[in-house]
Amino acid sequence: MESPYKKALDSPSRQLLWELGRLHIGDREAFQAKLEKESNERESAHREALSAAAKEHERIRRSALREREKLELQIRSERLRREEEERRELHKEQQRQREEKLEKELAQRRRDVERAQAEEAAIRKAEQLEQAQAAEAEQRRLKKAREDSEAAERTAQKEAADHKLKEQEIKAKEAAAATLQARLKPQPATVAPPEPLAAPAPAAHRVTPSTQGDPVRQAEHDRYLEIHKSLKEFRKFMADQGKRNPVLKTQMGDMRRIIKKCVGQLTSGKESNRQPRNQIMEVLKTAAGITQPEVDVLMFMANPPSGASTTKGPALLIYLLNIFAKALIAQFINEASIVSTAADPIGVVGSQIFASSEFRWNSFSLIDILIAKYHFVCPILFGIYGNEETNQGRYKSGWIKENKESEHWISEQKHFERMTGLGSGYAAISLRNYDKSRLQNPYPIHNFWKSLAGIINTPSQEASPTHFTVLKAMVENNETRILDFFGNAGKLALKTALIDFPRESGSKSVSAKSVAMLPDIWRKDKKLFL
Repeated sequence: MESPYKKALDSPSRQLLWELGRLHIGDREAFQAKLEKESNERESAHREALSAAAKEHERIRRSALREREKLELQIRSERLRREEEERRELHKEQQRQREEKLEKELAQRRRDVERAQAEEAAIRKAEQLEQAQAAEAEQRRLKKAREDSEAAERTAQKEAADHKLKEQEIKAKEAAAATLQARLKPQPATVAPPEPLAAPAPAAHRVTPSTQGDPVRQAEHDRYLEIHKSLKEFRKFMADQGKRNPVLKTQMGDMRRIIKKCVGQLTSGKESNRQPRNQIMEVLKTAAGITQPEVDVLMFMANPPSGASTTKGPALLIYLLNIFAKALIAQFINEASIVSTAADPIGVVGSQIFASSEFRWNSFSLIDILIAKYHFVCPILFGIYGNEETNQGRYKSGWIKENKESEHWISEQKHFERMTGLGSGYAAISLRNYDKSRLQNPYPIHNFWKSLAGIINTPSQEASPTHFTVLKAMVENNETRILDFFGNAGKLALKTALIDFPRESGSKSVSAKSVAMLPDIWRKDKKLFL
């Protein structure tokens, strides 16, 4: 609304009021403008402060996020480090537990072996006592029978003497009567010439065998190598038969795999070995019943019998016995090369199989198949060896190459491990007691004695580390059996083998020293004094 005093030009007072009003209004508008300006400035300052605060807040937030991520990374790294440490500790603990378990198993195995040896020794002593009592009773019976026979013979002699005396009396009376008649009727007397005395039979001359054993041992070794060669040729023959007969080929393959698998399952537990042994025997029984094709069994016997009505036998049985023998050799090397006691259960099953009457030929064991392989892989057991500084000598002593194509020999460590397994296995085969068994021992204990004597009688300058390695494998853990079988002679043999032989050889090899340490170990652990 326009002021009424603006147009009041006729009244100065009104004009003055209008001007005063304008002045008041202008001051108020200036004041209001000033207020608005200050308000705008404060608003702008507030907005700038808010913007700065927002930026600072954002910076702080981002810094906090970075710190958080850094902390989370540290926490994650720390967690991973702890997990890795826990994993390592767990691995160490598991390793320690496995080692403790293995040590406990080995200790338990040693205790089982010692307990079994003690039980076997007790049984053997009881058997020896029983045998001694039986022998004593038999001696008493024989003595009584001899006395009765002598009494009867004396009675018969007395009766014969009385009868002869009566005959002489009768003859004397007849002679007297004849003399009387001769006097009455003289006749020329004829005297019969006395019968000539029979010349005494000449004393039998004792045949003394030659003391030079090398040619005999070499001839025996050569014969077994011929058997080994014949077995290789026989495998080719069976392969050819399998090509002609698919059924036979399938049987050969299945049976071969079963035998290898079961031999590989043989462990130190008697009960655990029963199933694989029975499976092997079932396979061999089946093979023994398959009569075709046939083969000349005498090719695989070192001392074939003479006068047999036939020399033929089931070829499949011979083939599988060869596979079984080969698997035994491999198992001895794999299992007994480190722990020699592992050879014993394998040897038990091997000996039982070759002792079984079902797998004999005309009552003769075919264990020569296994022994032929031993002659090939470990000739030192049979007194055959050479200078191991030469290739020919190494080959003769049982060393092998790394593979068929290689020109390099295996390392000494591998060679000695092989010899340890083979020596332990040989002892496990040859030191078996069949006194209480209805079966006949396929490889009697005198073969062990022969091999032991062959090694310790090696000239000292020719004794090699292989000799000592095989020697230790043969006697270690078998001292009780050696003493039980051979008595004082066995104790003397052990003393010669473990004390005299290493000392006289002068060898500084580790193998010789380990042999020389056995008497001290036995004296400390088993109270056995040589």
